[in-house]
Parts: sequence; C-alpha cells; structure tokens
Amino acid sequence: MSRVTGITRRYIEAMNAGDIDAMMLLFAPGAVLRHPTGVFEGSDAIRDFFLEGVFAYSAQLHYVTGSEVTGSEVTGSEVTGSERGDLAWLEVEAVSDVTPGRQRVVDVFRLDQAGRIVDVGIYSGNIVPGSDESSDDPERQKE
Repeated sequence: MSRVTGITRRYIEAMNAGDIDAMMLLFAPGAVLRHPTGVFEGSDAIRDFFLEGVFAYSAQLHYVTGSEVTGSEVTGSEVTGSERGDLAWLEVEAVSDVTPGRQRVVDVFRLDQAGRIVDVGIYSGNIVPGSDESSDDPERQKE
C-alpha cells in the first residue's frame, strides 16, 4: 500500500472538523506551507496558520478531484534528488465565514518516507460562479 493512500481524505477530515491535532499529525517536523498570504515554516508557524487563518473562519472543504502518486510514478527532470517522493494534489471548493460563495482551491503536497507532508502549496482560485449570495441574480434583488 502506498504511503500517500488517504492523505487527502485525512486532510479534508481534519480541516472540516477543525481538529488542529489531527491536522498537525499530517505534517513532518520542519514542513513548509506556501499560501497566497505567506510562507509558513515549521510546526509552530503551520499550527498558527490553521488556527488563526483557517479554523477561525470555520472553513469547510468539499472534494472536487485529486490524485495521489508514489515516487516511483513521478518522472521528469523537474523532480530530482531530495525532491523525489510521493506527491498528492487535491482540488476542493472551500466555504468559510469570510468568503462570499464557494472558492476553488488546489493543494499540492510533497510527502516524506513516512507519508507526512513536508511541503504543501495552497493555491486559491476564483469564486465558483453562482455560489455568491450577492450575485446579480434578478430574483435575489427582489427580496
């Protein structure tokens, strides 16, 4: 069984439960989290990112698609040396107390030999059309 099996499922479960302990178990010591708001290095910074910037806004993830790939399946010159390892990516629709509607987000994970996240890039996308309650829908304007 691959080390990556279930990492995306466990990530979504920890996020939706607001369970910081379960979330932190997914990360290796010294992990790096890259987000549009900054780069967070190490367990303390990543814990603070989730507590202050994600869980505080009741963020919930809804799975759209994703994949988990073992290192033996990763090919190409762009992944070499210490970067080799298992990879996973996840596309979700995220809702929170601060986002109008559903926002598409893609998370890309690199895992260590124990299957823990050593690097994750979180890429925020656009609001899903029609999911913003303040849309220009004429029926909503009548209310």
